[in-house]
Amino acid sequence: MSNTNKKKSNKTLRILYAILGISLAGILTFGVWLGIELYRDWQSQSFYTAFAAGIEMRPRTPGNPGNISGPAASAPAPQNQTVDAAAPDGEVLPEPENPWVPLVDFDALNEQFPGVVGWITLEGTAINYPIMQYTDNDYFLTHLPDGTRHRSGSIFMDYRNKSDFSDFNTILYGHMSRTEDMFGVLKHYREQDFYDRNPVMFIHTPYADYQLIIFTVYLVDSAHEQPRISFESTDDYQQYLREIMSRSLVRTNVEMSANYRIVTLATCAYDFANARLVVVGKLVEF
Repeated sequence: MSNTNKKKSNKTLRILYAILGISLAGILTFGVWLGIELYRDWQSQSFYTAFAAGIEMRPRTPGNPGNISGPAASAPAPQNQTVDAAAPDGEVLPEPENPWVPLVDFDALNEQFPGVVGWITLEGTAINYPIMQYTDNDYFLTHLPDGTRHRSGSIFMDYRNKSDFSDFNTILYGHMSRTEDMFGVLKHYREQDFYDRNPVMFIHTPYADYQLIIFTVYLVDSAHEQPRISFESTDDYQQYLREIMSRSLVRTNVEMSANYRIVTLATCAYDFANARLVVVGKLVEF
C-alpha cells in the first residue's frame, strides 16, 4: 500500500473514531440527563404517593354527611348566587355512586404543610392531591407542599381567590407532566371518549365535599387572556359562561347557569406559544 493510501486510511480512521467518540459522548450525556429526569420524577411521585397514603380513603355511602372531615359548616355562596346540593333551574343531578372520599384532617395537615385549602381527586388517575395556596402564584409552581424546591411543584389555588371556594370562579393551577402526574391527565379531556368516561371530579374542603361537573374544555393564549375571578354583575358572569362554553373542544351537554360557582383547572399546552389548556367545572355540594 502506498504512503498516500495509508495516509488516507489513517485519516478516515481518525474521522470515524472522532465521530464514534462524539456519538458516545452524546449517548452518555443523554443517559445522564435521562437519569436525572427520571430521578426527579421519582422524587415527586414518591412524595405525593407517601402524602396520599397518609390520607384514609373510604366510599361515601348515601346518608353520610357532606362534610366528614371538619366541623359542620358551609362555605358562603357568592353574592347574588345560591349554591345547593339540589341543582337550580329544575335540573336533576344524580347522587354520586359511592365516590371515594378522603378523610382529611385539614387542621392537622395544615400544621405540617401550611397552605392546604382542599383536596382534589379523579378516580382511576394520578389526580389525588392536596390543593395549596400561597401569597403569590409563583411559589407552588416550584415547591412541593412541604417546601421542598422541585420542578413538579404543587396543585395550587390562585392567591386572589378565597380559600373556601366561595368566589364565582376559583382557579387551580398545576404543571402538565409528561408522566401524567399533577395536571398531566387533563390533556385527555380534549378527547371526547375520555370526557364521557370522566365527566366528574371531586373537590373536598374543610367545609364541604363537592362534585366538580366538567362543562367546558378549551385552549387559551395566556399572553392575551386569563380566566376571570370577579365579575361586575350576574349578567357579566352569565356572558362569561356562555363564551367559555362556546369554545369547548368536547360536547358536554351540561346545563349551566349563573347560580353555580365554578372551578377552573389551568395547565400548560403546547399547541402554540403561551397556550394553556383550561378545564372548567361547576361545583355541586353532595
